[in-house]
Amino acid sequence: MFKARESYKHLLFLMKKATKIQRRFRLYLFQKQTKDRVEELTNESLFVWKEMMDEFKEKWQLIKTRKRVEVHINSISINEL
Repeated sequence: MFKARESYKHLLFLMKKATKIQRRFRLYLFQKQTKDRVEELTNESLFVWKEMMDEFKEKWQLIKTRKRVEVHINSISINEL
């Protein structure tokens, strides 16, 4: 009986350690997935921005000859709120 009880206690100890390792690993995987997703979204945004800039550069000769209106929007300071 004593040996079985000690074995059971040791099994519980090992299970707690395994659970802790599994939780840490799951956290690591979530962090890695989040980091990869952020990098993917950043690259996607950069790609879209580069495409817009390339299109703008291609059309610049036409754009600069046409009339256009430039709008300046002043920033609002804290004093104005």
